[in-house]
Amino acid sequence: MKLHPVRHTSLLALLLLSGCSETPIVTQAPVFDTNPPINQPFKSPVTVYQPSTPSVLEAATPPVITGAPISTRVSNVQLHPSDFNVLAGWTTDDHVAAFKAFKHSCKRWNGMPADKVMSGTFHLGRIADWQEVCSKLVTRGQERQFFEQWFKPYAVSENGQFDGMFTGYYLPELHGSRVRSARYDVPIYRMPSGGLRNFSRAQIKAGALEGKGLELLWVDNYIDAFFMEIQGSGRVVMEDGSIVGLGFAGGNGHEYYAIGKTLVNNGEIAKADISMQTIRAWIEQHAVEGEQLMLSNASYVYFRYTPVDPNVGPAGAMAVPLTAQHSLAIDNKNLPYGVPIWLDADHPVQGKRLHRLLMAQDTGGAIKGVIRGDVYWGQGEEASQMAGPMKSKGHYFLLVPRNL
Repeated sequence: MKLHPVRHTSLLALLLLSGCSETPIVTQAPVFDTNPPINQPFKSPVTVYQPSTPSVLEAATPPVITGAPISTRVSNVQLHPSDFNVLAGWTTDDHVAAFKAFKHSCKRWNGMPADKVMSGTFHLGRIADWQEVCSKLVTRGQERQFFEQWFKPYAVSENGQFDGMFTGYYLPELHGSRVRSARYDVPIYRMPSGGLRNFSRAQIKAGALEGKGLELLWVDNYIDAFFMEIQGSGRVVMEDGSIVGLGFAGGNGHEYYAIGKTLVNNGEIAKADISMQTIRAWIEQHAVEGEQLMLSNASYVYFRYTPVDPNVGPAGAMAVPLTAQHSLAIDNKNLPYGVPIWLDADHPVQGKRLHRLLMAQDTGGAIKGVIRGDVYWGQGEEASQMAGPMKSKGHYFLLVPRNL
C-alpha cells in the first residue's frame, strides 16, 4: 500500500506515529478507464473525528495447539501445529475471494525457478512445493475444502508470545487534471533523474521541481496528495470522468517522519485516538499549522502510471494484484511472498473479531517483525474507514502445504 524498495502504504495510526510503509509498483504503461468513478474520495468531517463509545469487545482466545512446537531458522520463533476445525471463524470466511487471491500468488510462483528456496524465518520448502499445490484442480464451491485438504495451519510464536500488531491500508481516490488550473494546482511528480530526486518535501513544495517537465498530472488537494504518498498508490478521477492509476516510483531519500507523533507529543490528539481520520481532520482545521506539520516530513514519494480497473486492486510488492480484505503486507525478511495466513485479530469496528484468510502479497517499511501485518482493505471511503483506525492486537496461523 510496498517500499525499497520503499512504498508508503499504510494510512494508519501506527504508521503515522512511528513510520511508513512503501511498496514498489510494477512499471506499466498508463491505462485509463472510461467508466464513471464508483466511489467518491474520502472527505473527513469538519470536526475532529472521535471514536465511538467503547462497547464490549468480542473476547480474544489464544490459538489452539494440537502438537509439539516446531523449530524455525530463528531460535526464538516457533510453529505450533493446529487444525482447521479449531480456527475461530474459519467456516464463515469468504474462501472464494481468498482462493482468488491465492491464485494470484500461484501465477507468480509458476513463473519462478522450481528449485528456488522459499526465503524467510520458516522452513517452507522450495517454489516447486508450492507449484505442486497450485496445480490442484478446484471446482467452484470447493475452495474451503481445497485449503483444508492441501494445507495445515500452524500458529506462530515469538519469544513464547503469539500476539503482534496488525494495521490496515487502502487505495485512496483523488480528483485531478492533466492541465494546471486554479482548481488543480497540486503537482504529482514522476521520478526525476540525478540530483533532482533528492530535494526535500519543503523544497519541492517551494517549487524546486517546477518547469522540469516532471508533472504526471495535477490534483486539487494537497492533503489528498500527501496521504496518497503514505499509501503508496492511488487512483485519480479526471475531469472527463476517466480514472488514472498511480503507483510508487521511488522516494527522495530523506528519512520518513511520522507526523502523528508531533500531534501526540504536543497534546493535540491523544495517542489512543490517533488515526488517519483524526490526523486529517486536525490538519484541515489548522491550515497554517497543518501545512507546516506535513512539511516536517522531509520524505517525498514520486509516482508512475499504473493500470486501473475498478475490480482489480493495485499491484503489491509480489507484483500481483491485491485483493481487498484478502491481501496482507508483511515483513518479507521473515515471510516469503504469496503464502496464506489465517488472521485472528481485533476488528477495527468495535465489538468484533477479524477472522480472515489473507495472502502475503505486499510489504512496507513500517512492517517489521514476524508477527506483524498490514491488511489491504480495498478502495474508497468504506475501505478508508476500516484502514484508518486499525491498530489491532492479534495472532495468525501460517498455512503450510501438507506435502512438506
